[in-house]
Amino acid sequence: MTTVHDVLMIATQLTPVEQLEVIQALSRVLQQQYAEKSSGASVSPPRILGLHAGEIWVSDDFDAELPDEFWLGSNDELAA
Repeated sequence: MTTVHDVLMIATQLTPVEQLEVIQALSRVLQQQYAEKSSGASVSPPRILGLHAGEIWVSDDFDAELPDEFWLGSNDELAA
């Protein structure tokens, strides 16, 4: 089996143009392999508009300022 070290040793004997061609060929092979692996891995079904209509709601005071106790904690926690 050829190791990375062996490939690098052979590559040093190539001209810069040949090295570039080898790199481009390897890049194409890796891109194809990645595309094949990822193409079927995470195919999500199309979304259905209105599927969960009415199942969530937003409070009327959603944009209201939060009290200091929210950010600083309550005094009861400090006493404990």
